[in-house]
Amino acid sequence: MERVKVVKKNGCLLLLMLVLSAVVDTAAAKKTLVVGQGAHYEVKMKTSEGTLRFRLFNDTPNHRDNFVKLAERGFYNNLLFHRVIRDFMIQTGDPESIEASQVKVYGNADAGYKLDAEIVPRYYHRRGVVAAAREGDAENPARQSSSSQFYVVTGRVQNDSTLTAARRQIAERAADPSAAQITPEREKVYRTVGGAPHLDGSYTIFGEIVGGMGRVMKISQLPTDTQDRPKEDVYIREVQIKVVKDRKRDR
Repeated sequence: MERVKVVKKNGCLLLLMLVLSAVVDTAAAKKTLVVGQGAHYEVKMKTSEGTLRFRLFNDTPNHRDNFVKLAERGFYNNLLFHRVIRDFMIQTGDPESIEASQVKVYGNADAGYKLDAEIVPRYYHRRGVVAAAREGDAENPARQSSSSQFYVVTGRVQNDSTLTAARRQIAERAADPSAAQITPEREKVYRTVGGAPHLDGSYTIFGEIVGGMGRVMKISQLPTDTQDRPKEDVYIREVQIKVVKDRKRDR
């Protein structure tokens, strides 16, 4: 009988060791997620109108890492969506907008530096992409990005006329017009989902919405004043960052 008891104890011990080993292996697997090597950053942005989630692209590393740095230090907390244009985009990231003054016009401030453009040809301004705001071409021919201001494209469904106008603007303004061409694949997206094709090739797109696009659209449809600011303040409550494993469609 004593020998049977020992065997049972050893069996329980072996089972416990296997369970602990599995837990350790799982924890180790989570720790091995490396951004740019099968994983990416995902942003959870809690706003006064609900939560948005978007992923940051790994092939715009300077914009990606800059956003994470600012978010982790709480830079975006309580900032307004200070510029909202229906059928175009919603914009935030001006640090002065934390004041929420009713008379001041926001949109001129950032984190105090600029980022060199990272215009990746395969990204285009379809509905739901996240891109860096910047000063106009005349004063900013290198197309450097604001260090903190960004916009989410809502856009509109395009037609023959608007696509013709967009192609003309791309030819005139894009950093590399040949790389920013509206291909048949892009045209299909613009005609069905919508977007802002006239911006293609001129601004750095560094992310895309993966959850909460309905809330983005809700914000985009709010009544605004003559400066495109929502008449009722819409603001960011908190931003959280986590590392997420890539899916096939993310690659």
